[in-house]
Order: sequence, then C-alpha cells, then structure tokens
Amino acid sequence: MTKPRPDAMEKPLRQRLAGALRFSPALFLFCHAATCWAAGPGVKLEDGRAHWAFQPLGGQEVPEVRASSWPRNDLDRFILARLESAGLQPAPEANRATLIRRLSLDLIGLPPSPEEVAAFVQDESPRAYEALVDRLLSSPRYGERWGRHWLDLARYADTSGFHNDLDRPHAWKYRDYVIRSFNEDKPYARFIAEQIAGDEIEGADEQSLIATGFCRHGPSNDDNMGKTPEAIAQYRADQMDDVISTTSSVFLGLTLGCARCHDHKTEPLLARDYYSLYAIFAGTERLGLPKGATDAKDKAVKDAAEVMALIETHPQPPPTHVLLRGLAASKGEEVAPAVPEVLASPPLQFPPPSTKTSLRRKTFADWVASTENPLTWRVMVNRVWQHHFGVALVASPSNLGVSGTKPSHPELLDWLAQQFITSGGRMKALHKLMLMSATYRQASGTVPGEDPADATRFALRSSLFGRMHRQRMEAEVIRDSILAVSGKLNLQSGGPGIKPRIRADLLDASQRNKWPVLKEEGPAQWRRSIYIYVKRQLLMPSLELFDAPTTTDSCALRTQSTVPTQALVLMNDEFVEEQAGHLAGRAAAEAGDDPESFVERLFLLTLAKKPSASKKQQALEFLQARTEAGSRETARRDLAHVLLNSSEFVYIE
Repeated sequence: MTKPRPDAMEKPLRQRLAGALRFSPALFLFCHAATCWAAGPGVKLEDGRAHWAFQPLGGQEVPEVRASSWPRNDLDRFILARLESAGLQPAPEANRATLIRRLSLDLIGLPPSPEEVAAFVQDESPRAYEALVDRLLSSPRYGERWGRHWLDLARYADTSGFHNDLDRPHAWKYRDYVIRSFNEDKPYARFIAEQIAGDEIEGADEQSLIATGFCRHGPSNDDNMGKTPEAIAQYRADQMDDVISTTSSVFLGLTLGCARCHDHKTEPLLARDYYSLYAIFAGTERLGLPKGATDAKDKAVKDAAEVMALIETHPQPPPTHVLLRGLAASKGEEVAPAVPEVLASPPLQFPPPSTKTSLRRKTFADWVASTENPLTWRVMVNRVWQHHFGVALVASPSNLGVSGTKPSHPELLDWLAQQFITSGGRMKALHKLMLMSATYRQASGTVPGEDPADATRFALRSSLFGRMHRQRMEAEVIRDSILAVSGKLNLQSGGPGIKPRIRADLLDASQRNKWPVLKEEGPAQWRRSIYIYVKRQLLMPSLELFDAPTTTDSCALRTQSTVPTQALVLMNDEFVEEQAGHLAGRAAAEAGDDPESFVERLFLLTLAKKPSASKKQQALEFLQARTEAGSRETARRDLAHVLLNSSEFVYIE
C-alpha cells in the first residue's frame, strides 16, 4: 500500500487530534511527532523556484492537429493533439438529451424538465446549444450550484463544532454572499480581495465585511478556550493556523500549514514563511461570536454583531514571532509580514498603515489576485475544469506545489489561465469556454471500432479526455433532483438554514444545540440542499452517506465511495419513499390513466428520455403485477421508487 504524502496527512490528523482534546499544547507536540514520521528532506529555495507552477504563464501556442474539423474552439486543439500523438481519437458527440441533462446538472444542479428536453432536441438552429449554455448560466440556480463548490473549500458550517457545537447565527450570510457573487459573475480578483480583506478594500460595505467570514468558518471552541493568558494565546495561534492553512491552500494551492512547526519537508516553504503570513493577519479581531461563547474573563459575550467577520480596528498589529514547535509560549525570532520567499523576488513591499488598519491583508490580497501571480489563476481554472470534466488537469487541486501531482496537460492549463485573466476573471466566460468545446460534448462510452474489452486503451483515452467521464451526482444534487422531479422542490432562496427531518434515534448522537424532531416534512424543508443547516456534530445523514464533506477542513476533492448503504438508503429512506409517491402522482396527473403514457412520462421526468421498448415492457409488467398484489397507486409509487434508485438517475453520462 502506498503511504500518504506527509503534506496530505499532517494537518488533517493534527486537527482531528487537537479537536478531540481541545487544542492542548501537549497534544500538539504529540501530533507533530506523529505526523512527521514520513517527512523527507526539505526542498531548497533555488530548486523550488524552478517548479513548473511558480513559472510565469507566458504565451501558449495553440497546437496544430490533423483532424481539423473536430475542434469547436482552441481548447479542443490541446486535447486533440495529445490524443493524436497517442494514436487515439475522441469519442463521438453525445446525443441531445444526454447533453441537456449533463449541462443542467452541471451548471444548476437540477435536471431539465421533459418540455425543456423536447425543445432542445427539436431545435435545429446552429445556436441551440450555445443558447442553452447562456440560459443556464443566467439562471439564479447557477449560483446555488457553483456556490456549493466554493463552500466546500471554505469549510462552511453553521456551528462551531467540538463538544458544545455552538450555533453561529449569522454564518448563513456568508453562504448567501457566495451564491450572490457567482450569480453576479463577480470578477475573481474582487472575490479574493473581499474574502481576505473585505474591511480594508476600496468600496468596503456590509457584503465585503460578510465576505471575510471565509477566514472564520473553521471549527472553533470559543466557550472552552481556557482562562489563562497562556491558554488564550495558544488558542489564538491554533485558530490562526486554520486561517493561514485554508487561505494558502484555497487561493494559492500551497500546503503552507505544514510549515507551522518546522520548515516544510516536501516544499520550498519555510517556517518563517508561515509566520510572515501570520503577521499579515496578526492585527485581526473576530466580529460576531457564536451564541454561548465567552471572552477572556469567562463572561458571556452578547452577540450584538449581525455578521460573522474578521476585521482590523487598529493600524498597528502586535509583533509576530516564529513559534517554536507551534507553541505560543515558545517565541523565536520576530518576523515581518511577507509572502512565501519562493514566490516573491524581490520581496513584496507593504505600505505604511492607514488611520484605521494596517493594510497588510489588502496588500496581500492584491498580490494573490495579481495577474502577475500565475499560481492563483492556475489553481482556479483547474478547479473549474475538475467540476466540469470529473477529473482535474492537476489531480491534487489544492496542492500545486512540488509534492503535488504534475498536470496532465500543462500547456492547456496555462492557456486556460491566460484566457481567464483576459476575460477579467469572469467565471461565466471560463465556464462557457469549456462547455462550448467538443471535448465537453463527447459521449462517455467507447468510440466506433474500439474494442470494448481493451481496458488499457480505454483508460488511456479517459486520462487524455478522449471521452466524457461518467460521474455520480453529488449528495446535494441527488436530494435536489428527487425534489425537482417529484414537483415538490421549493425554490425559495437565502436566509437561515433549514432543518429537514432526521430519524429520531440518530438525534441522541448530538446532545448540544439539538436538532428538532420532525414527524412530517413540508415545503419549508423541501428547499435546495445548499440551504440545509450545517451542524458539525451531526451532518445530514443522507448527504454524509453520499460523501458530503465533514467541514472540518477545506475540501477540494470529495470522496466518491460506493458502498451498499447508499443503495439501502435510496430504497428505504422515508424521504425518498415519500417523494416517490409525489413523483408517481405528478406523472399520473400529467399523463392520464393510460399505463403506457404513465410509464413514458415517468421516464421523461426522472431520466430525461423515453424508455426503450424492452424497459417499457418491463415497467408495464411491473405495474400490472404490483397492481394485482395491492393497488394502482402503490404500484405507481413503487415504479417511481425503482427509477429514483436506478443508476441512470444517480449518474450523469
């Protein structure tokens, strides 16, 4: 078995153990020893500066290809050139019904209606596909779908975690800010600046203040941080570690958090780099504490602030020292604010403070978002590619460092990054560039004349994006799609999180900030899954089972497990069974009493296509047998339940 890379295991293990014992300094030393066992020699700065991800973007020439009629834009030429050099050809274009379902689930996280499918399939105009892409990108549902991807990175939750799992009454405002930002197509540079320095930037307002909640969404233990100055200092250092680690991994694709106690063992990153970034955030204060949190004097803090933010109120931050072994009580040399030395030559210059803040975070945010910083733009286009195509160009999306994986198509990655910059950092332009390509429109199967049994050739073509990767819906998309096809989805947007029904026997696992007991659900609980209250001590079981992230750490790549309990939940869960009944009732109301019409409508609603002759016959026989054993309504519900459990429903071709 291959050992995990130290950069991939060190921080999560340290955080899990620290969380169990409430950030004990003694435990931290143990964690450090336990997680450095696999560390190898460090990387010298001069060697690190030559790493591919740290190089300027430059101009990438679009390659020449032999099959010049296949590309629909220049993106395709990069893909086709690699396929041709391997003696391969791309897969044929997917059929219209498959494309509209793929696009809809990809961009808005909801399946298309039968009417939308029919209109697209019958539209023979040359702009039909582009018009569909534009319509979906302009939908308010787009921000709800793509905002979810960002919330994974931001480790968003509505509670603080740990023993008491305190409520964060205003956390949802950050979630709504993210959704709004995607819908408004906010330039990526501005999106970065608001989340790192929303109180310091030009045009700062309530929304940019809410954006700094990005730095506040990690787990916290504010009601049990300790009472002594030493304990409080250590707690702040541990909280700052979450800010530094998440900021560097999400925006820069660097595992800087592994340099907290020592120079990084597999990257050209120094402990001094870590604490120089610490100095950038050293003057920040938390605005809006969880209900029940206490201050340094152990007095209850009244949560008067209506946002959850990280701000500065003084122009002079306290001095920052390297903390030996990560312990606040063991101060080493003093360090000034700076960005990692391997990335800045000459060093970044920080201006004098303003009358209100140090301007350190604004300066840092401007550097991160600079068009001269290639790392930022490579990281983001790689994330977008990953979600559209199922596999990233760099398989370690939050680690583009020396210990990360090499890009499968480095020239394409750089070309996309340059296109993203040229568009002004507009996400929708980047989406459209990828979605309009012939690469995205490919079918997911074999190509004509290819031996289906030739697994090696099929795998090679897959790795070179010579077909579309078949993907299982994410947990939230499964739930939302069930509600959409049943006709019960409530599209109300924004506001405090909802709390759908959870089995009463599971609620005993969470003794603090308890989840309400519901016997029945209704429209208030049938909203999109992005609006579900995220309780760290008790994640929504049906979402967790389908690999929704734990929110303890930033999640760049969700696990895709396949376990028997997933099928058992879809078969036995009360929510799925009830929605199957609503789906059957909808199909019957829209199709009438004719069994064949009912079956066709049911397939169109759930799978966006009519059944084949054999499946139609199977469904009719199923209905007849179930009706004879019970009732027509029960038979229809059971058939709807079968389709909601089918691979064709849960997977995206």
